[in-house]
Amino acid sequence: MSEDVLMHISSSNSNPSDPSLPSKLAKLEARMAGKGSSSSSSAPPPPPPLTAAQQPSPWSGVTPLKFRVAEEEVLGPSTSSESDDDAGVEFLIQHNTQKRQRTSEDEKALLLLQQSEEALDGELKIAEFAEVKSASDDCNKKKQGRGRGRSTTGRGRGLKTTDQVRSSIIPPTTSLSNGHLENSLHKEIRNHEQFGNDERATLQEVTLLREKVASLEEDLHKIRQEASEHQKMYHQLEKELKDYKELEQQMKPKRLKILSDLLISVSVAERQEARLKIRQESLRLGNVGVIRAGTIISETWEDGQVFKDINAHLRHLLETREAIEKHRKLLKKRQSDKGEASDSDGGIPEEDIFLQDEICKSRLASIKREEETALRERDRYELEKGRLIREMKRIRDEDGSRFNNFQILNHRYALLNLLGKGGFSEVYKAYDLVENRYVACKLHGLNAQWSEEKKQSYTRHAIREYNIHKTLVHQNIVRLWDIFEIDHNTFCTVLEYCSGKDLDAVLKATPVLPEKEARIIIVQIFQGLLYLNRRQQKIIHYDLKPGNVLFDEIGVAKVTDFGLSKIVENDVGSQGMELTSQGAGTYWYLPPECFELSKIPLISSKVDVWSAGVLFYQMLFGRRPFGHDQTQERILREDTIINARKVEFPSRPAVSNEAKDLIRRCLMYNQVERPDVLALAQDPYLTYTKR
Repeated sequence: MSEDVLMHISSSNSNPSDPSLPSKLAKLEARMAGKGSSSSSSAPPPPPPLTAAQQPSPWSGVTPLKFRVAEEEVLGPSTSSESDDDAGVEFLIQHNTQKRQRTSEDEKALLLLQQSEEALDGELKIAEFAEVKSASDDCNKKKQGRGRGRSTTGRGRGLKTTDQVRSSIIPPTTSLSNGHLENSLHKEIRNHEQFGNDERATLQEVTLLREKVASLEEDLHKIRQEASEHQKMYHQLEKELKDYKELEQQMKPKRLKILSDLLISVSVAERQEARLKIRQESLRLGNVGVIRAGTIISETWEDGQVFKDINAHLRHLLETREAIEKHRKLLKKRQSDKGEASDSDGGIPEEDIFLQDEICKSRLASIKREEETALRERDRYELEKGRLIREMKRIRDEDGSRFNNFQILNHRYALLNLLGKGGFSEVYKAYDLVENRYVACKLHGLNAQWSEEKKQSYTRHAIREYNIHKTLVHQNIVRLWDIFEIDHNTFCTVLEYCSGKDLDAVLKATPVLPEKEARIIIVQIFQGLLYLNRRQQKIIHYDLKPGNVLFDEIGVAKVTDFGLSKIVENDVGSQGMELTSQGAGTYWYLPPECFELSKIPLISSKVDVWSAGVLFYQMLFGRRPFGHDQTQERILREDTIINARKVEFPSRPAVSNEAKDLIRRCLMYNQVERPDVLALAQDPYLTYTKR
């Protein structure tokens, strides 16, 4: 019922000027009165009518508290001892004197009513409103009946009093006449509508949230199922991984054994092939013979068959040339003798003498070409002989090494074949069973007859080299991977393996390199030196020579062997650091300042610049610029390098002026005038740009 009333009032409120509004309100009152009577039909029957004196006040027990408050505010207090006429007169006086005040107070009362009513007790309000209306109607009828027995003036007052009571009891009718109740009801309806809209929006949000919660719960259920499956799979994989690790631990020794056996079998085959080749080459090129002179045993080289054949051919050509020269002399003598004799004497015609002389000249030219060919072949055989001698020495060192039985060092490095041997170290080709790569193991051996002081000095030197080398990471520098001790007198450093030759072997096979090849090698060497001098702690290599430049399988040059390297401290001046290891190094490749005896030399990266210049000169011309045919002892004795103030270039082979200028800058005698690595690296000849 309350919803119908609200909808009806809302529709009426939408058009305040509707002329049918009073009739609609009358119908609304009738419906409300009917609802009130129906709601009170179950109550006991009303008491019999009272007299006028016994008539109770219309406010007692009927009007709710909210209406009583509004009544007191509008009408003010009244006493029950006064008669109806007096009350009517007082009401008229108040009505006439407080009209404006009543209107404003009426608006305040309605506003207070609007703020105090709640949406949940709407029907109760309507029921109370109908009950009050019926009670007031009964009161009015009684007063009208009582007023008929009085004068006209009294009846008029009674009507006015009834109207005043009606206006007080039924404020919606009075308010409707002046528009206040309509506005308040409109506001209340809007509040109810807004509340309903908010309630519907809230219900929709709650419905959406419930749907979302249901969807999330379903997703959570699926995720939990997937998590459970993943957990099962994880445990299964963990178990499989554990089984695999256990199997791997069981199979690891077998796998390493199989791998090492394969490597050993390959190395054994390589050793056999190398020795077979040595035997074959020894028959062809020569072998080392032993000569005993009393108690002294010495070794000498005995040439093989190719050298015997070529030497015999050269001797034959020499004998032939001498015979032809002798024949030419005889022809010239006959020609001179014939000029002195008379024409009547018989002899060889002069024309024949000239013809035979031309034949001798042609034959001598042919012999010269044959000699040149034979000499080139002998030089080629000499190169092969040098390689054979080095291989024979390597095999001899390998046979005499205590590590030639394919040991596995540090449970990781399987030694294979010997690569070379130095003064106090051996370098083996090895295989890293952990990283699965080839490496070079350098075995440092201490002489058992050395004193403990010398052993400690050598160990400190090797550890120092390791500490320098382990931090170097560059494509043109050989990497150092590991270091470990083998026994009390031996330790091992593990280096990057370079499968190519070193520069020394390359120059022995081909003494003179084309400038294009020599240039790319020297550029790579300077790239490595540039890296050493751009570090926070600069490094001087100090032992740059052909044997310390290695090549990998694709030909990249790499600098190695930092045994004599020097770390340049930050507090060192521009002149360099003091040379404390004077006398060490390879003398053909050291600058003049390293041979200064009157004072302690000061060195810098200019030492490596000099060494690189000597290397470049040797690659281009097939010989060292200073002391090429001298021993180190003779170089030191005759002060060869100290007197090397100017570099000379042979006429052949022809090289570019840029290459000669670079060599001159590298081999400047005065250390102050010679550029350092950082300055020389800016030379255009050492950089490749797109042309």
